[in-house]
Amino acid sequence: MSKTIPFNNFFLLVLLSAIWGSAFFAIKVGLDGFSPISIASLRLIIASIFLLFFFYLQKKNFKFTKETVFLLIIIGIIGNFIPFFLISWAEQYIQSSTAGMLMAIGPIITLVMSHFLTKNDRFTIIKFFSIIVGLIGVLFIFNIQSLDNFYSNNYIDLIAKFLVILSAFGYMFSNILAYEKLQNVDSFTITTFATTFAAIFSLPFFIIDINYTELSFNYNSLYAVIYLGIFPTAIAFQFRYYITKTSGPVFLSYVAYLIPAFAVIWGYIILSESIGINSFIGISLILIGVYLGQSKLVSKISKKYV
Repeated sequence: MSKTIPFNNFFLLVLLSAIWGSAFFAIKVGLDGFSPISIASLRLIIASIFLLFFFYLQKKNFKFTKETVFLLIIIGIIGNFIPFFLISWAEQYIQSSTAGMLMAIGPIITLVMSHFLTKNDRFTIIKFFSIIVGLIGVLFIFNIQSLDNFYSNNYIDLIAKFLVILSAFGYMFSNILAYEKLQNVDSFTITTFATTFAAIFSLPFFIIDINYTELSFNYNSLYAVIYLGIFPTAIAFQFRYYITKTSGPVFLSYVAYLIPAFAVIWGYIILSESIGINSFIGISLILIGVYLGQSKLVSKISKKYV
């Protein structure tokens, strides 16, 4: 029997997508006053304080084993700290909307990883086709016209885009790791302590960074970093937890279609960023690939004929 989706969850899904999509422009603003490592660390510190406060209010009590703590540390580093840093570094050289569009490849990456890292999610012809379509979309966004791109002054642009893709790998791998290894731990507990452990891990890097990097402090950057910690990190994960619990992970996965759109909208409205025809074609292909990979109908058709 299919789960009935509460009407208010459709509104929450759009709101969640808007908040997550806004992270990319907030990072861009934050870079005016902070380095990438400082943005990543401060975002985690602020989010962990916020999440621990709510964890305490809910009077949750969970006994951690050594294995659980180890997994939460790994998830926090690979799924939070490293992606936060890499995306922040990349946005020094590419538009915030471009970073948002590239992150749409996440569900495609999940299809590949799930085949090798899970027991119940194997390739089908349709899934393989969806991956190819998504990767072609990525090439359009990379805008590689020839091999000369790698030897021109634009090579840093390509590296930045590649690092955003690498960040998506980190997000998806940590999600699969949590799903496979921490099924006895609820999502909010995972989010709270993975974020907290990531914040603790980031502290030495943050201390070194502020001692050896000249930061041009300004209030807009400070507000952007505080916003990143509270909204796209802490509150967004609260929404994710609630939506998953009441409507299921499949419904939540639809954010993959909405986040890139909001990243483009916020980038255009707040930063006056534009989107080229190649990027438009690329994001369209990626979203088509995501749809093919996630659609129950094409999955059934694929299984029938494979």
